[in-house]
Amino acid sequence: MNGEAYLDRINCEFTGYADRLFSERSIDGPTVYQSERDDWILAMIAAGMGYGFLPRSSADYPGVVYRPIIEPEFWRTVNLVTVRGRRHTPAVGALVREVMRTKWQGRKALALQAAESESG
Repeated sequence: MNGEAYLDRINCEFTGYADRLFSERSIDGPTVYQSERDDWILAMIAAGMGYGFLPRSSADYPGVVYRPIIEPEFWRTVNLVTVRGRRHTPAVGALVREVMRTKWQGRKALALQAAESESG
């Protein structure tokens, strides 16, 4: 990617992280366009004007080929926030229970952590 034209998504949550990784690997190239609009970035990628980084769910666009980034790994932190004591709809309740039972990034499930701290 060194020397290739880059199309920058202004609101990309990985901008600072990616910049550091590229700098560490001596990867540099001109930023030829910046936009808040993913659809414009995708249209320019399809036109062959450069490359960009987008979530896979956003990259479905005619003429655009997407590839996962394997090395280095990119991670996103997502928080689920609810109001303590408020009744959830059945769908929200199911989501919260599943999130609490799931092992995230090699850590114990939150429900297991809570049970251990209460008993311990």
